[in-house]
Amino acid sequence: NLKDVNVRQAIAMGINRNAIVKADLTGLPWPARTMDNHFLVNTQAGYKSNSGTVGTYNPDKAKQMLDAAGWKQGSNGFRTKGGKTLDLRFVIPTGVPASKQEGELTQAMLKDIGVKVDINSVPSDDFFDKYVIPGNYDITPFSWLGTPYPISSANSIYVKPVKDNIQQNFARIGSDAIDKFMDDAEATTDNAKARDLLNQADKLIWQEVHSLILYQRPQITATNAKIAFLDLTPQQPSVA
Repeated sequence: NLKDVNVRQAIAMGINRNAIVKADLTGLPWPARTMDNHFLVNTQAGYKSNSGTVGTYNPDKAKQMLDAAGWKQGSNGFRTKGGKTLDLRFVIPTGVPASKQEGELTQAMLKDIGVKVDINSVPSDDFFDKYVIPGNYDITPFSWLGTPYPISSANSIYVKPVKDNIQQNFARIGSDAIDKFMDDAEATTDNAKARDLLNQADKLIWQEVHSLILYQRPQITATNAKIAFLDLTPQQPSVA
């Protein structure tokens, strides 16, 4: 059901990322804002929003796109095409409250545009090996860790799959144009040019709807205010 890029774009527009971000980060001392770049996090040099219309919540436009793609809304509220219902499996690992919440919010949002979402809870130990890696899902939530090296660390995630060699591209979506921008970014020694090339690749990734990124995940450690910390930072020796 997600092979058609127009359907993927409609699904993306039917999901309110801002609402999910606010729900996930409620009560945490962290800005609840969406992340709109697949390579660079909000605090990295060169970061810019490339999400465009695809990353903007627009259920009315989503409905129009699904109509144009031939998925007509039936009397039961869900869309069908050729006798088949537009339903999606949202696979989540058990015991992860944030994933459950994201699934339920997505389910409610997509119901509004006529898309049926079934939430499938699977054992955490099987989540990647039996579901994410083999592609046994339609939508699934997990996190990638950002690094200081956005080109080399993310290349395998977005490179175009070749037969069974998907590397880490679990969405199994890509293009020659995206690969070219990433290769050129990795080859140049000009940081500004590399970031520009990454942003051009990112625009295409958004249009393909490879993945719907949500936010920069915070790492927060709670400590007792009465604890004293010893500074072990190396100091430059002085010369008399």
